[in-house]
Amino acid sequence: MLEKRPVFIISKTITEKILDGVSILVILCTFGYLAYVWTLIPERIPIHFNGQGKEDGWGNKFSLFLLPVITLILYIGLTVLSKYPHTFNYPYKITNENATWQYGNARLFMNCLKMLIVVLFGYVEWTLIQIARGNSVALNIWIFSIVLLLILGTVIFFFIRSIKLK
Repeated sequence: MLEKRPVFIISKTITEKILDGVSILVILCTFGYLAYVWTLIPERIPIHFNGQGKEDGWGNKFSLFLLPVITLILYIGLTVLSKYPHTFNYPYKITNENATWQYGNARLFMNCLKMLIVVLFGYVEWTLIQIARGNSVALNIWIFSIVLLLILGTVIFFFIRSIKLK
């Protein structure tokens, strides 16, 4: 049986607006940079990399549009989803007393996660363009790992925060 939860609209916080602004800026910069360097990119580019970050698959330069489009779709999807925090899974029962805090926490979590994903995908796209142009030889595994750790840390932080806001 589905739990009946309170449903109400919570205004976006300044932090959420800033996170959205950063995400939108990164998406626009990604598309803008791709358009700016388009004529400088060769027709055949590396599109797959092995565990050491070296290219091992090749494709057409139009494949560079795939990642920014996926990023935009994810951004829109997570933005729409964050408007319905009453539908999320929570570690315990949502009541009228804790709903405002839990929904706000969950929405902030979604916005942080969305921004980190957009930044990660933006970095990967920038790196792919650099590799395609011959300016870089491999994905920087340290930056990639740091962003992935930030995503994992965000999940853990907001889960613990949710428990504390019980």
